Amino acid sequence: MSRAPSSVPKAPLALLRGPLRDLANRALKGSDAPIAQERIWIDPRNLTRIYTRNAAQTPDFKRRHSGMVIEGDWDRNTEPTDLSWKVAACLAHFRDGKSWEETGIYDRMQAMIAERGPFDSCRSLADIIARYQKIDALYSDIRDNDYRDDTVPSRTGPRLPEGVFVHIDRNGDPIFGAIGNHRVGIARALGLTRIPAQLGVVHPDALASNALAQYRDAPA
Repeated sequence: MSRAPSSVPKAPLALLRGPLRDLANRALKGSDAPIAQERIWIDPRNLTRIYTRNAAQTPDFKRRHSGMVIEGDWDRNTEPTDLSWKVAACLAHFRDGKSWEETGIYDRMQAMIAERGPFDSCRSLADIIARYQKIDALYSDIRDNDYRDDTVPSRTGPRLPEGVFVHIDRNGDPIFGAIGNHRVGIARALGLTRIPAQLGVVHPDALASNALAQYRDAPA
């Protein structure tokens, strides 16, 4: 994992939302500027790095920051996506055939509940088991019916209110934003090569090289 700076800047306040953010971005960055909740296309195989979404180490970027252009070294704070315990559990379960219990996900979830209280809407082992039964159903649905695109058309561009969250670094490369772990694990287990994702934050150097173009309206 990259070494965190000695002074961690906080994630900026998301003062402008939706169309107002879009207008501000366009005024400052031009017609190719990102939009809030923008739908982009990502190859899950390229999500090899996950953002260290830890307020003690990095700015804590969440969905409310979608479409913001943020400078600094935030994009250097990553680790291999395979170190995400949720992604790793999905690969072990769906690709390698282990039971959920064998992946260690039940123990990890129970530890998180003991440490933090309700976690991922779970309060007990029964809740955890029910949650992962839903993840099994999600896997079956994606396997049988393909990955659903919930894009909402808008005047300024396609928006994806939820879904896998992806930042764009200074080199124009994607960084998994640590939201949508199970979907990333399922997509990788199924060998999918193209899924819709919600744009996270963008480094200004990526805009300078027009890097967003490769993620917009990519051919199937």
